[in-house]
Amino acid sequence: MAKHLLPLLVAVAAIVLTATVTAQAPAPAPAPEAGGSNSTTTLTAYEMLSRYDFPPGVLPEGAESYKIQQDGSFQVNFPDDCHFRVAKQYSVRYSSRVAGKIQNDSISGLEGVKVKVLFAWVGIGEVGRDGDKLKLKAGLISQSFPVDDFSVSPQCN
Repeated sequence: MAKHLLPLLVAVAAIVLTATVTAQAPAPAPAPEAGGSNSTTTLTAYEMLSRYDFPPGVLPEGAESYKIQQDGSFQVNFPDDCHFRVAKQYSVRYSSRVAGKIQNDSISGLEGVKVKVLFAWVGIGEVGRDGDKLKLKAGLISQSFPVDDFSVSPQCN
């Protein structure tokens, strides 16, 4: 768990202390709300991430439902806020509602994801994919990390 979250924390720490894979195909059409009655096969939120070229570890385990609109605006719902620690000193928090806008290789306007650095909770606003790297942005600072660090979804405490 620490392996795929430590890069996120390092990026946020850099902010406090001081994406682009060319798509070969057009953006996939958004799926209906998970559990929708018009669909015989409904993708999970984690499977939907892969349609936009993101690994499942961008979200913690336990997503109950999601909605995605034609413009890429999305909302993912969890049963409760999700907290977990990384390297015994950093706390990560996902709200019970995470939202933003997704398109191939880009999540922008991200809401509901924070990392505690020192005494402050800092929000991550954007995640982009650039080849085999994920670029995390918070404010004016960005940092890239291997996509493989996000191959497994973290477990909530």
